[in-house]
Amino acid sequence: MWAGSSDAIKQPDGWPGTHSVAVRMTGPAMIGLVWGATVGGAWLALPKCSPEWIGETPREGGGRASWPLALSLALLAGATAPVVNAIVVGYTQPLEWTTLEREMHVVTAGLAGLGGALLPYLIPPRTWAAARELDRLRFETDGRGAVFRYSLVF
Repeated sequence: MWAGSSDAIKQPDGWPGTHSVAVRMTGPAMIGLVWGATVGGAWLALPKCSPEWIGETPREGGGRASWPLALSLALLAGATAPVVNAIVVGYTQPLEWTTLEREMHVVTAGLAGLGGALLPYLIPPRTWAAARELDRLRFETDGRGAVFRYSLVF
């Protein structure tokens, strides 16, 4: 957040080499990515099971899909990332910015927020990855003995 709001990135004459629009667009991209990863990863980082009991999915497979929640969080992050970018950048925007550049700050932050919210699903936190691994384990008993199995779905 600090790097995206620094005057070296915002100002056209901040540091040598920052006169290009591409360098100035790294600020909203960084802010949107961080905000999206925070929104998308917050739910995944929470514990998903009770420490005393681990529930299991039915034999026909998991009844819940994770993609509707992931898509909802990604849309939320994409919609709120431009607001967070505007808060971080502040009200003192350089006068040298064109209208197109101001518009692209909103679009860049929004798209980066959308992508950042989906990033934790590609690189999951340990708690969510562990919960998905526990979901693959089965321990069943019957009158003749016990069966332990590990299943993969592809």
